[in-house]
Amino acid sequence: MSQSAPQSVPLADLKAAEARLAQAVSGFVPELGLNSMSFEAGARAAGFSAGELDLIAPNGAADIAAILWRGHDAELRRPDIADALPGMKIRERINYLIDLRIDAFAREEKLAHRLEGFLMLPPNLDLHRRLMWDTADLIWRLTGDKALDENHYSKRTIVSAILAAAMLTRLSRGAEAQAEQVKRNIDGVMAYEKFKARIPFRPESALESLAATLGKLRYGRADADTAS
Repeated sequence: MSQSAPQSVPLADLKAAEARLAQAVSGFVPELGLNSMSFEAGARAAGFSAGELDLIAPNGAADIAAILWRGHDAELRRPDIADALPGMKIRERINYLIDLRIDAFAREEKLAHRLEGFLMLPPNLDLHRRLMWDTADLIWRLTGDKALDENHYSKRTIVSAILAAAMLTRLSRGAEAQAEQVKRNIDGVMAYEKFKARIPFRPESALESLAATLGKLRYGRADADTAS
């Protein structure tokens, strides 16, 4: 009796497959770096076919970097963290979430160094910025922020900058220096916000007005606006 050739089983859960592949690759990253060699070694060790890899991680090591990063983001969605936030002020929530996010990132130190080194390479900077922005957005949403005006973007830009600097500090100088830097940077931002609230104009409004005036002059519309 002849046996039919085994058929490839479709991937029922892409998220689970992504996690399994990233876990396999990450075992090789500390020694090999995050690159095509560690990607291929991890894929072989986990038993993924070429077709499955094209579906899960068509961009190779860059997709692994994104999967690992988003896995660290997922740490912030734990129920115990959500339960801890309501009793905190906004600045305390931001501080708490940034520290937790960096703890997740730095849990495996050699892997964290390799991941950050990969994302800091010129070809990967756009990916790094997108991932950092997504993390900042998650942190603000977890605090309960619902701003949809220009503050939506400025808040995420600020947290992205604080997070990026603190990650490098954690890798170079340790957890204590990182925690102190995060607190100092958040205190500095809050002091600036209080300063803005006390003055009769917003600095960004003045810059927006200046930019609008220069734009009108550049395109010869200032006189027309004045005459109308």
